[in-house]
Amino acid sequence: MSTYSVARSVTHNFSKRLNPIAQGLKRAPKPDRIIFDRTLRPGFYKTGVASRLPAAYFKYQIKPGELPPNYHWLKPAGEWTLREHTGERVRADTLPIPVHYPPESQMGLWGGEGIIRGYKKSNRGRNVRFKKFWKPYLLKYTLYSEILGREFKDVTVTPKTLDLIDEAYGFDFYILKTSPNEMRSLLGMKLKRHMLLALARQGSLYPDDPQKKAKILKKYGKFIVPEEEAEWCGLTKSEAIEKQKRIDAVLNPIRPLQDVYTEELVNKLRAANLGGTEYDLDTEAAKKRSRPLFERIFGDSSPTEDDKTKR
Repeated sequence: MSTYSVARSVTHNFSKRLNPIAQGLKRAPKPDRIIFDRTLRPGFYKTGVASRLPAAYFKYQIKPGELPPNYHWLKPAGEWTLREHTGERVRADTLPIPVHYPPESQMGLWGGEGIIRGYKKSNRGRNVRFKKFWKPYLLKYTLYSEILGREFKDVTVTPKTLDLIDEAYGFDFYILKTSPNEMRSLLGMKLKRHMLLALARQGSLYPDDPQKKAKILKKYGKFIVPEEEAEWCGLTKSEAIEKQKRIDAVLNPIRPLQDVYTEELVNKLRAANLGGTEYDLDTEAAKKRSRPLFERIFGDSSPTEDDKTKR
């Protein structure tokens, strides 16, 4: 008998023993409906606290599915193009180049630029290639904000950022005009938040120089938004959730059940007035009873005023 036939017979005998066991097991219930399309699945902002976030928060967020700015590739004019050397007619590559934004880019102003990962051909062979990363050229610059009236030293920028600031006619105009998708910087959105709040409140905007204040309001008047909207600008996901929780706590305060039941019990005892005893949780006796067990047994070990004077 060959090795193949022996292995086949062993496998057949083993499967015969497992079939009765498998038939006796209960199958897992099938779900009512399987959503294969990820866009139709309930997302993070459709349930819980995140579902109550206002529209002002999403106004200053990157829209889902929005592509980064087109700084790294030239979109072809048509669907077909000609090869440079052979003149062969081929289909044009219309897919955008994927750009990676590292955490360091959030602490600077890279102007929408990022790190590109790709391949580079080698001169050693015809079909030999190796991985390569194209990184932006980073600089350290000091930027001045006219609205905030202060300098920001050693800000990481790129030559593209400096060109965009010149095109916007100023650092403040660049921050206020640029959308979150084009900026791609948490630092930039935080600066926009402080600028919008300064323009909305107007009380902290050059309080000792009325002429300068009037000039700033006239120059940047079209960017003024309500203070309630400006407070949601530049918030991360966790910060927005915490802010919404604080708003919910003020609108719908939730008391622990222990406090509720304690208050009900005290009210019942007051109504019964057993033995003429007054029940008040705010009295000195109640405060003494609420002391830690160690202090109730051995007394307060903290020095009194007399002990301090003796020393």
